[in-house]
Amino acid sequence: MIAGLILLQACSSSDNYVRDRFAQTAPEGIPVAAAHRGCWLREPDGEYFIPENSTYGIDMAARFGYPVVEMDVKYTLDQKMVVMHDGTINRTMRNASDYSKIENPTRVDALLFDDLRSNYVLESSDPAKRTPIPTLEEMLLTCRKTGIIPMLHSKVLESYELAHKILGDNWIAFEENFSALRVARKISDCLVLWDPGHMSAAATIAGLDAIGGWTGMSTMNYDMQDAAFIDSLQTAGHPCQSSIFPTPHECRSLHDGVAIELSDFFWHQTVGRTPSASVSEKLNLVAGESWQSPSLEAGEFSAMTIHLVFSGTLELRVKDHILRVYSLHHDTPGEEVVGFRFYKTVPSFVIVAAEDCIVSLKAEVFDL
Repeated sequence: MIAGLILLQACSSSDNYVRDRFAQTAPEGIPVAAAHRGCWLREPDGEYFIPENSTYGIDMAARFGYPVVEMDVKYTLDQKMVVMHDGTINRTMRNASDYSKIENPTRVDALLFDDLRSNYVLESSDPAKRTPIPTLEEMLLTCRKTGIIPMLHSKVLESYELAHKILGDNWIAFEENFSALRVARKISDCLVLWDPGHMSAAATIAGLDAIGGWTGMSTMNYDMQDAAFIDSLQTAGHPCQSSIFPTPHECRSLHDGVAIELSDFFWHQTVGRTPSASVSEKLNLVAGESWQSPSLEAGEFSAMTIHLVFSGTLELRVKDHILRVYSLHHDTPGEEVVGFRFYKTVPSFVIVAAEDCIVSLKAEVFDL
């Protein structure tokens, strides 16, 4: 089944634009791309340019065409809702007074809201983006302004009420905590994604049915991204959202029917866009032989999709600020489609044949 259509068929409310948003951005057979902690970007030296979990990350997601942005909700000591992934602010924030690193572990829930907002700023190579931690309200209002769907990774029940107040049912609740998601369902008819941990398909379906309404599974467990497992959920009317951002395994999602791909780099927002550069080749590679793509010039913000049809075993190596390696195999000619976002990088890739391979490829670069 086409992954995007699973979501489209599940939503029937005329007040819910999630269905239309997905239809505009998800090519046939490609999961809906969700930007993990927003469309954050790093400089080549590793410093953030666009910080994680920031309004800038939502604006950049709109530029790249992501329909969904995931964000993490935390309480401060005085129960104000802010958006931050870690329990501490050390990794992604700096001291406001001199932009120095925060040396001592500093927890979000140990700071009063006014102290947190006054004394610390988000890390960014751009001084204009060194702003205080965003409130959940600021993030949701930015989503409403840009038309982006927020995916709240939150067990803070108050966050569901605020999301519903600002966006109606046009948001996603995403959590491991089953009880919290049942509260989210009472508040809103939004899409609810439950991470069940390690469960059978039957037990997962039973849990999703108990939540009720428009529900799906979220998982980082590769065993639960098996095609048969996902098919069982789809047959029962539940889409699967894949959280596999630490390592580039999204090829399995493309094969196996995942409906939403939550990732730090995955991009396939090609609908309505014209590539700025492309290359097509047919390769006859012997075992151990490699092929380097030509330089595909791109602007400061860009993305690339790669379509491969081949049989045999090969590695696809894509270099951004880090190297991403895919080990791919097809007994008979099969297709792989991958996509990436880039910042201040010339998109390029290398194919290495582990055994004799005939490869047809097409790569396209998009300036954004």
